[in-house]
Amino acid sequence: MIPLSIEPFAVLRRIDVSVLIRDPQRRVLLVQPATRDDFVVPGGSVHPDESLEQAAARVLAYDLGMRRSTEGVLVRDRVPACFDSGAAERLHVVLDGGTMSGAQAGALSVPVGGQAVNTLAWVSLDDLSKYVRPHAEARVRAAYGAACSGLRLRAGAGRFCAA
Repeated sequence: MIPLSIEPFAVLRRIDVSVLIRDPQRRVLLVQPATRDDFVVPGGSVHPDESLEQAAARVLAYDLGMRRSTEGVLVRDRVPACFDSGAAERLHVVLDGGTMSGAQAGALSVPVGGQAVNTLAWVSLDDLSKYVRPHAEARVRAAYGAACSGLRLRAGAGRFCAA
């Protein structure tokens, strides 16, 4: 009998967090990362031993020089692995960053000397498809709808509840 050498199968998974921030004109904040051509909701990967809220605070501070608390989970989205590209399976969680005042939104800019983000934009839902990829558009629309209706996802429960 020939002995078989079986390599352990490592399941690669990543958790990403984004923060949906709105303004009074019913627009959402999008950023264009320095590494991409399209726009995304501000966010990034959750580091080991970091909560979703801690990751969101870290990314907002690094990318935009912003301190902002979050108000719960709006959307949880599983993104399958892509074996062709080697991309790991991801769990993408969108947190509610609330609504900025018109003055706050108008004053927001990319930090001087910042390297993570090229530019930012306040985008209406009508124009969303011009900025983001289709799967991201669906995620943003679902999160926006949940935020406006007061629905939040209970952590770990997978059910929506009124805020």
